[in-house]
Amino acid sequence: MIMRYERSRRRLRPTLITSIIALAAQACGSAESSGPPGGGPSGAGGASGAASASNAGAKANAGDGSAHAGALTILDPGPPPVPPNSAVSCPTGDLLAEQAVRGIGHRVLYSWTTDEQVAELRAGGPLFSRSESPGKGRGLAMTQLTAYGAKGSGLVNQLAAALADRVFAKARFAWPNPWATLMGWPGETYGNQLLQISLRPEAWIAFFYDTGGLAVYDLNHQAVDLETAAANPDRIGAIYYQSEVDREGQHASCYEGTFSQGGVAFREFVLGNLQMVQSWSLATPEIAARLQSDITALEAFAAGLDCSDFPSQAEWAAEVVCASDLPAYGLHGSRLNYDLALGLPSELYYPTRENIAAIVAALKVSLPQGEPLTVTPGG
Repeated sequence: MIMRYERSRRRLRPTLITSIIALAAQACGSAESSGPPGGGPSGAGGASGAASASNAGAKANAGDGSAHAGALTILDPGPPPVPPNSAVSCPTGDLLAEQAVRGIGHRVLYSWTTDEQVAELRAGGPLFSRSESPGKGRGLAMTQLTAYGAKGSGLVNQLAAALADRVFAKARFAWPNPWATLMGWPGETYGNQLLQISLRPEAWIAFFYDTGGLAVYDLNHQAVDLETAAANPDRIGAIYYQSEVDREGQHASCYEGTFSQGGVAFREFVLGNLQMVQSWSLATPEIAARLQSDITALEAFAAGLDCSDFPSQAEWAAEVVCASDLPAYGLHGSRLNYDLALGLPSELYYPTRENIAAIVAALKVSLPQGEPLTVTPGG
C-alpha cells in the first residue's frame, strides 16, 4: 500500500484527558500523558494522515475539526505469554464480529467533534462547515483526491475533481465504530462529542485508493458504471478512503512483509454531501446505547488478551494494514475482528489490557450529555 506522510498536531482538551488518565490509572495503573489533557478523534478532522510503524505519527486532518495538541501515551511492553497449564480463563466466541469493517456498504457512521462545533450545530449551524483546518490543509484524503482529479481529463478524473472541488468541498471524517477513532494518534485528537450520521438508501459510496483509482458502488454493493457516476456525482454520499504506504517511492507489499519497516496506513469515510444525509444526531439514547455496547464488547475482548501471543507493535500495525487488503491473511476470530474494526492502527490501539482500559475510560468520559438533537436535512 502507498501512503503519503502529512503531519499535524492536535491538543486534547484538559478536562477529557485528565479524566481519561484518572480512570485508566484506576483500571490498570499504567496510563501516562505525554502532554496536556485531551481526548478523541474525527468530527472535524478524521484520520487523514500517516504514521511510522515504530511511532504512529500525526495526521493532517481537515474539515470540521479544530486543532488541539497533546497526547495520551500508554507505555506497555505487551502482554506476557500464557504459561502452560495456567489458570487463565479464556473466553470463547467470535467477539467484535459485528464491528469488523470488511466493505464499504455502511449507512450509519460516527464522527467525533468538539464542544465548540457542537455549540454551533445546536445553534443551527451546518453539519459540514469547514473546508480545511486552519494551518493543516484539507486532510490527506481530499488532498490526494484533488491531485487525482488533476492528473488527466478522463471521466474518472472529472469525477474526482467534482467530488473534491464541489460535492465534498466541506467535509468531516467518520467511521462505523465510535471507539475505533476516539483515541486518534498520539498528539492528535478530534473531540469527545459524538455525531451519528445516517446516509440515504439511494446514496452511492465512492471507493478511493491513493494510487488505485476511483470506483463507485450502490446500496447493494453493485458497481455503478463510470459514465453514470460522473454524470451524477451528487448521488455519492460518502467516500471510503484507504491510504497506501509509500516507502522511498516503492510499493510496499503485505506479501513481502515490508510493512514492519515502512509506514502505517489507515482507512476512513469522508462525508460532505448533505443531499445524501438522511439524518444526523447528538446526545440521543441510541448514541449512548451504542457507546455502552462498545464498552461491554471491549471489556470482553480485553478479558481474553492474556490468551494470545501478540507480535511487536510495529508488526501488529502491519498486520492491521494487511487485514484490510487480504481478508484471508492468516488470523481469525476475535483477533481478526479487532484488526478489521480499526480505521487507524495507532499505537494507542495496540491490544494490551492497559490500552483497552484507556479506550474504555475514554468512552465513559465521552458518554453523551445534554438534550438529544436529531436533524433531518430537508425534512
